[in-house]
Amino acid sequence: MRGITAEIARLGGRAIVLHTASALSQQPFGAVDATADPALGMLRAGSDDHTVADGVLIVDDIELLDADSARAIARSVAARRLTAVLAHRTARPRDVEAPDDAGARRGLRDLWVEGLARRVDLTELDDEEAFRLIDVFPDARLLDSPTRAALVWRADRSRALLRRLVLHAIADARAGRDPLEAFRTIAPHSRLAVALERHVSEMPTEDLESLAGIRRLAHLETAVATRFFEVDSLHALVARGLLHADPSPERRLTANDLISQEAQRRLGVSRVDAIVDAAGRRMLAESDEWWSSAVAVTVAQRWHRLGPELSGETAHPPAVRARVALDAAREANDRGDAAHAAAYAARGLGSADVPALRLEAELAARARATVGVGETDDAGDVEMRRRMARGDASDEGHDWRGETSHDRALADSRVDDLLAQASRAGARLEWTAAAEAAGRAAAEVSAAPAARLRALVAAGTAEAIAGCWRRARACYRAAERMLDARYVDDGLLARDRLTALISMLAGHQIAGADGAVVHARLERELARTAREGDGAELSLAGAAAAIAFAGAGRAVESRRELASAMSRTPSAVADLDTTMIELSVAEELALAGRFDDARAIVMRLDDRGIPLLRRSSLYVQTTVLAAEGRHDAARVAARGAAELTRGRSAAALRIRDLFRLTALGAASEDEVDELVQLAATTDLPLAAEAVRRASARSTVEEALPVDELRLHALWSTRDVRRQHFDAVTDFPRPPEIDAVRGELTAREHEIALMADEGLTNREIATRLFLSVRTVESHIYQARAKVGAASRRELGRMVAAEVERERTTTTQSIAAADEGGDQHVGSPATERLTALPHQPGATTHLTRRA
Repeated sequence: MRGITAEIARLGGRAIVLHTASALSQQPFGAVDATADPALGMLRAGSDDHTVADGVLIVDDIELLDADSARAIARSVAARRLTAVLAHRTARPRDVEAPDDAGARRGLRDLWVEGLARRVDLTELDDEEAFRLIDVFPDARLLDSPTRAALVWRADRSRALLRRLVLHAIADARAGRDPLEAFRTIAPHSRLAVALERHVSEMPTEDLESLAGIRRLAHLETAVATRFFEVDSLHALVARGLLHADPSPERRLTANDLISQEAQRRLGVSRVDAIVDAAGRRMLAESDEWWSSAVAVTVAQRWHRLGPELSGETAHPPAVRARVALDAAREANDRGDAAHAAAYAARGLGSADVPALRLEAELAARARATVGVGETDDAGDVEMRRRMARGDASDEGHDWRGETSHDRALADSRVDDLLAQASRAGARLEWTAAAEAAGRAAAEVSAAPAARLRALVAAGTAEAIAGCWRRARACYRAAERMLDARYVDDGLLARDRLTALISMLAGHQIAGADGAVVHARLERELARTAREGDGAELSLAGAAAAIAFAGAGRAVESRRELASAMSRTPSAVADLDTTMIELSVAEELALAGRFDDARAIVMRLDDRGIPLLRRSSLYVQTTVLAAEGRHDAARVAARGAAELTRGRSAAALRIRDLFRLTALGAASEDEVDELVQLAATTDLPLAAEAVRRASARSTVEEALPVDELRLHALWSTRDVRRQHFDAVTDFPRPPEIDAVRGELTAREHEIALMADEGLTNREIATRLFLSVRTVESHIYQARAKVGAASRRELGRMVAAEVERERTTTTQSIAAADEGGDQHVGSPATERLTALPHQPGATTHLTRRA
């Protein structure tokens, strides 16, 4: 409505804004009198002889108009004596429209039915627009990607609610709090609470019960949910997005926690407790027919809270009590709540001696004993031990959840052992052995989907580092097919999918391939993680986003994502992965000129004597030193990194190390030959580019070694906030084209021609494997040499000069053909032969290549 008012003023018209308020809704002509505009005096007078107002009346909310004002406005509009813009809210599907206590306001809404007004419906907020709106807010840069995705989901397509959510989240981020955790406690009289109350006010009671009940019964299966809640309500909430069904065959439900929290407040805690207790009693009574782990957890919590006498626990068979305790202990262990897991397991073992319960008790005891020590079970090892226990229980006739067979448990165990071997080999920089072990793990077709997914991405990343991009892409494509499957046996949890994306993003970055497609998949996964995940999944999502932003050359965003991820659940990301991601962030910070931040990260990390970490640390130190202009120290660090990859089967890393030695002028002839040989025997995207870039370096570019140290391409990620300032300074009328003054370097000449093709600075940087800052520097220097007023003029001048040279060459060749000459020199050929070449190793590389 403010936009409409501004547009009327821009067109020279007059806008009369009638502000409504609840305090004036019962006062006759309250809104008209409060506006105090003489032009509205005719409304109160009720005269039908003259135009009411010379201008456009704007009412921001007709629901709050008093009856007399509404009746007068409707009569004036119908009599064509008033032009008005009337804003009102409409109910969404299944919403209960509030009863209208004044027929006059109903008359305003009916004006369009009678042909006296035109109705313009605003579409609901979609996700794409919501992300763009978040960027409009000041300090939106404080919000990381998982937080943004969670805000968009919680807003429920409401612009008003999204605005309050973003302001609340930014305030929490400024104060150092996790915005998503802060939403669990909202001040009852805050503006966010009021906006939330209005948003939920028209929802039917059935929907409120469904949301509040499923919030308490976390991850309840859809088939089970239909036993307790209205089927139409569930389907409508899933279609609307307030309920999320995961891609597993069970279609486990997750409720929008913000809206469901308000739904529980409106219903009352006692009413929701009654719904949950009724679900538990029905499940226990029908345990021979169906079972739900989500319901069992709430039953165990009630028994634990009330005790055996008040809860009625002892009235149920020991096998049922043990089954309830097993589900509760398993869920608590998965959350990292070892104390409750131990209590549930002890209660269950008191009813029946079950191997799976003994395992959960052992896991809880181990977790409690190692708190603060830093020695915890690997997630894969814990799951493997569980599968083995379940398989043993099945052999004994105690099939507690109808889950995996003993054969699958053995296959999972083999996969975990092989992946552990691959990880150790990779840490030693023996990536051929790592690829072989991971490939054998991927061949275990009887393993569970989560184990197979881990094996496929591990094999792909190992193949990429070993130097075979073709096999790496085949593994990644197989993993993507698993991620795209509508239903997967046993399901893939959010952490499984995010861990796979982390490996694939890292593999693309190391191989020098464009990971934009994987990044787009990550953006879709963030929306799902915002619904399904908890702190651990959000940490994994942030780590993946950090890699994606680093691959796109966006250092500040990359550091923000990693810092936010580590502030939630640091243990969710493996230590080795965390260190490698931090080093990647440090390198991008150095290339962006933030030397102190990059050096602080490098100095903080401990390589722990692991060759992979030691080499990666030296590699980043080379970047920092070269960016600071300390070239001698950079050569020493580059030499140290190259010594660690010498004789190792890590082609992707070796190519990078050899290229850096060449770019810094420290490579021997044997190392140059090795670089050429690696480029000929591998199919990595960065291999041929390394040779081309090393052989094409000019003496002028020796002063810019930092940009030449970035060997991987900047990913073409979508960035709606990106602005090109050159477009502001360009003019539609081309100036007179003069001859190019000054001698451009080969790189400046190449960039100028790309600018003439209409490429942006970022697109040029992506093609040439440079940073955007360097492209801007080349354009600035080239414009100064030739006297161009803008980058577009620079491109036109250089392109015109090339065209003139091409024409001159054609004429010279034609003249030679006519005169029978065998050799004719031309400005074009003389220019090519006059390009400066680098002496020593680079010249040798050019000849051998």
